[in-house]
Amino acid sequence: MKDLLVSVGTLGVLGALFGALIGVFAEKFKVEESPLVSAIYEVLPHGECGACGFPGCHPCAEAIAEKRAPYDACSVGGKEVADKVKAIMEEAEKSPS
Repeated sequence: MKDLLVSVGTLGVLGALFGALIGVFAEKFKVEESPLVSAIYEVLPHGECGACGFPGCHPCAEAIAEKRAPYDACSVGGKEVADKVKAIMEEAEKSPS
């Protein structure tokens, strides 16, 4: 019985230690995302279909924000999404960086 308690206690301590380390490293190495990419991504339909030529909606949003893709890159979203993306981009160009 003593061996079982020692094993469970050891695993519990190691689990808590590794959990704390993961939390510290996640905060230390956090990647900040551009608010412009986030805004464009929220407008896209999240179909992850690849019809735009990118592997998913997030890479498409990054390409639009970096002006490597046109406003209407998402053919699935149609004119409505293209108009929203264009408005977001125009607003971003107006605001000072």
